[in-house]
Amino acid sequence: MDEFGATPTGGFGVTDPTFLSPSRLATYADCQRKYDHECEQEIETPDETRLYPNQGRVYHETIEAVCEATDPSDDPETVHRRAMDIFPEKWDEHEDEDEYASRAHRKFQRAENRAAIDSFFDPEDGDGIDHARRSIATEKWVECVHEGIGLHGKVDNVLYDESENELHLVDYKRTVGGVLGHWSGDRLVAHLDGEAHEAKRVKNAFQTAAYTEGIKQSDRYEEGTSVRFSFYGLLHDRDFEATPDGYRVSVTGKPRETTRAYEEYYDAIWALAERAHRGITDADYDPAPASLIREEACPDCDYRAMCPEYLTEEVRR
Repeated sequence: MDEFGATPTGGFGVTDPTFLSPSRLATYADCQRKYDHECEQEIETPDETRLYPNQGRVYHETIEAVCEATDPSDDPETVHRRAMDIFPEKWDEHEDEDEYASRAHRKFQRAENRAAIDSFFDPEDGDGIDHARRSIATEKWVECVHEGIGLHGKVDNVLYDESENELHLVDYKRTVGGVLGHWSGDRLVAHLDGEAHEAKRVKNAFQTAAYTEGIKQSDRYEEGTSVRFSFYGLLHDRDFEATPDGYRVSVTGKPRETTRAYEEYYDAIWALAERAHRGITDADYDPAPASLIREEACPDCDYRAMCPEYLTEEVRR
């Protein structure tokens, strides 16, 4: 497997399919030329920041460590205390001072992320208490094959509710703003039909499909068990207020379940996955639909300065 999540074991629709990650498929669905630059040529961009990826590792690894150390009978105060002890260790491990604009910026960001962990594992009503108690696997590697399409990746947390015989898969994010919901599933159809550019929601759909079907084809699944999938934005709502000593940061998280969207738009999601998978395995990197990609994807793309389609259009103008 390469660093972008591809296992070159065969072509489309063969006995040994090529396994691709949801992120890889989503990059292609965003812009085929961007996929070529980022995933095939592996070109690094000069302005790429590691600030938020590093912070993501902090809260992912903090949650992972707490879940692995927690028993279902642990009281909330013990789980919370454990989380607050682990957070500073993970912060120090992944912090890179060069990524921050100033010492004050670094201090504020630390306070913000610490507040997120504090809220998530709050002994009174933090969702993290239930996540830690019900966790049966963290960073669970799964893979699935669906009509010749191979997908794989890691599920952040697998929760099991024995009373409901239910597996609940969770992917932790910074925020769930703009994340796919059943009310926005029609945007996936619009993307499929070339009438809209919904790269973020398409990525959410690919993750939901890969992990839902992957867990069903794993050793953690038994026939008759129901499966849910959710994203959880740990820093979804953030606020701060001035105090005599400086400021106080408050953060609350928010879940966004995508199970219903996956069930209602199943055919569209797998049609999108098949199209991206086939495009990658066929090495077709011509951007399409070009007008939508130029309008929606190009403004935020770090590869514009080397993109032949973008530069050609600029010269025409």
